[in-house]
Amino acid sequence: MNREILAQIVYILILCIMVVSASWVMYDSRKRGRPLGEVLTWGLFTGAFFGLGLVIYLYWRKKMPGHESS
Repeated sequence: MNREILAQIVYILILCIMVVSASWVMYDSRKRGRPLGEVLTWGLFTGAFFGLGLVIYLYWRKKMPGHESS
């Protein structure tokens, strides 16, 4: 397989992971009743830093007021 094609596939896969991660965090934070501004902030942060952002969100959502056990 050509290296350029493989690089494009990996690039698209990483972008898909970023979008799915940000979408899930936005959905989850909205479901928990967070304001729209906070939902967008979490989504953008998680999308930009999908590994670190997701870990930080999962940690902080337990400490957010109004936390409900899932």
